[in-house]
Amino acid sequence: MHIDNSSKKNRLNFGVNTDSFFGIGFGLLGGNNLDGLMAEFNGFFSLLDSYEIGNIEINTEIEQLNQGSLKEFIIPLITSFSQKSVIPLSVSVHLPYLQLNPASPIEEYRRISVDAIIRVINACHGLDVKKFVIHLTSEFEDSILFFPIEEKAKKSLINIAANQAKKSMSDILNETKLPPAVFALENLEVFPFDYLYPIVGELGVSICFDMGHWGLNGFMPEDFLKKFNINRIGEMHIQDMTEKRTDLRTMVRNEHRPLGTGVLNPGGFFNSLIENRQFSGPLVIENRSREDLISSLDYLKLGNFI
Repeated sequence: MHIDNSSKKNRLNFGVNTDSFFGIGFGLLGGNNLDGLMAEFNGFFSLLDSYEIGNIEINTEIEQLNQGSLKEFIIPLITSFSQKSVIPLSVSVHLPYLQLNPASPIEEYRRISVDAIIRVINACHGLDVKKFVIHLTSEFEDSILFFPIEEKAKKSLINIAANQAKKSMSDILNETKLPPAVFALENLEVFPFDYLYPIVGELGVSICFDMGHWGLNGFMPEDFLKKFNINRIGEMHIQDMTEKRTDLRTMVRNEHRPLGTGVLNPGGFFNSLIENRQFSGPLVIENRSREDLISSLDYLKLGNFI
């Protein structure tokens, strides 16, 4: 469906997470290698240019698998593209999260996770990073909500996780000396953001609102803005979510779907952001294939958002 937004064109800043083109960690988990990626970058940059996209978010799992690849390969390519592009390029970085847990109750594991994150931050030295998007909890914390234990014990584990997450965020700020607002704390799939939100106010970090993660809990994007302070949001991850009922009691939700193919009404959400004029940060597409990415970009182009 065409969305009449012609009078509001270019009022929002859209971007693309590299996952959407290359896969997580630039496809290394799918068997790609650094030499093969070099040729693919030309296709990625050409796509950004053709849709006039001026924001990218770099997934940094590649640094976990091949230390040094950010500084030696990824960042020089992005810097070179930025210098040649007719559209000013803004860069954010998604810090690593696979197999890490800054909220772990095991102190050694928490500290290893913090060190891995700081190592990636240091590897980005020299790159003008607008936001470092960070996960402070892991799938373990998500699973707490489903543990077959009494609610009092469950609440205790949640509080431990939130305290450890705050400790890790504090360590990262103290050791990197970066301004707190450059870090954007992302809401995740299940672990209640209510327990992490105090970190935003107490430490001064910003928020990365992921509309798909929020949607998995049955909420629409506007609900997040009503519950949490929109002025604290520095970046948004945008995607759609599909729903499929498999039986009488089971509803299966899938996030990271192309914009306009699910139930989250992204066009309506974008129009509301334009109307209230309170958000100027990037809205970064997070899909899982270049085909889905192109579908999302076409949706934005059809709606005159880009």
